[in-house]
Amino acid sequence: MNVKNAFIFTSLLFGAVLSGTNSAEAASFTSNVTGNDPTKDIILNSITQNGKNINNFSYINKAVIQYNTPRTNDPNSGAASTDRGDKATSPLATAEDPTGNAIAAFLGNNNLNNIIDTEDVGAFTIDVFFDSQITKDNSGLDSLFFWERGMNSDLGIQALDSSGKVIGTYKIVNQTRNSSNYAGFKIDTTEIGEAQKVGSWGVSLDWLGVTKLSGLRLTANSSFSGPDFKIIARKTTPEPTTILGLGAVAAIGLLRRRQWKQSSVWEQRDFVR
Repeated sequence: MNVKNAFIFTSLLFGAVLSGTNSAEAASFTSNVTGNDPTKDIILNSITQNGKNINNFSYINKAVIQYNTPRTNDPNSGAASTDRGDKATSPLATAEDPTGNAIAAFLGNNNLNNIIDTEDVGAFTIDVFFDSQITKDNSGLDSLFFWERGMNSDLGIQALDSSGKVIGTYKIVNQTRNSSNYAGFKIDTTEIGEAQKVGSWGVSLDWLGVTKLSGLRLTANSSFSGPDFKIIARKTTPEPTTILGLGAVAAIGLLRRRQWKQSSVWEQRDFVR
C-alpha cells in the first residue's frame, strides 16, 4: 500500500469509527435568552451544551389532538390549553380548549413564555411534528429540549415517524422537577398568579430508541400533575466526520478505477508484445 492509499484508508477508517459512535445523552443545558421579566417575552437565542453553542432549531409546525379532556363550566376542568406571559406576545389569543393549529402555533416559536398549560386533573394525547426530520448524529448533543413551568410535573413522550406511527420507546420526562435543572428564569402566565421557576432538560434520540424522528406523541394524565411545557428540537446538520468518511470512500473508488485502467493498459501492451 503506497502513501496515498494509506492516507485515504486511514481517513476512511477514522470517519467510519466516529460515524459509528453513539451520541451521548448530555441532558442538562443552558438557555441563552433575551428578556428577564416573567410576564413578558422570554426569547431563546441559543442553547449551550457540552461547551457547544446551538442556535439552529427545528420548531413544531403541526399538532394533531388525539384526546384532550373536554372543558366544562368548571374553571379547573379540561387538560391542555394555550398560555402565555401576562404581558407577552403570542401568535394567537390563548384558548382553554385549543385546536391543533393553536397548540402548534404556541409551541412552534422561540418565545419560552408561549407554552402549553395542563390542568392537574386532565389528560391528553397530542401528536406534534417538527418542520424538519430530526436525525441522530455524533455531536454529543441532545436533539430535543424541554422546558417546564413550575418544575413540578411529568410529560410522557414517544417518537413518531413521518407517517405519524409511534416508534421507539415510551419515556417520561420528569427531570425538570430537579432543582439542579433550573433554567435560570421564571415566567408568570395568565393561568397562574405569580412567577414560577422553569426547569429544563435535554433528550437524545438514543434515549428514545430511535435514529430519527419526525415528531413526538405527548401524553399526560392526572398522575402527571399537569405539565406546563415548551419543546424545541435541534436541527440536524451534516457531521464533518461523516463528510470526511464519504469523501474518503469516493476517493478510494476513484483511485481504484484509475489503477484498474492503468493495469488494463499495461496488460494490453504485454499482450501485444
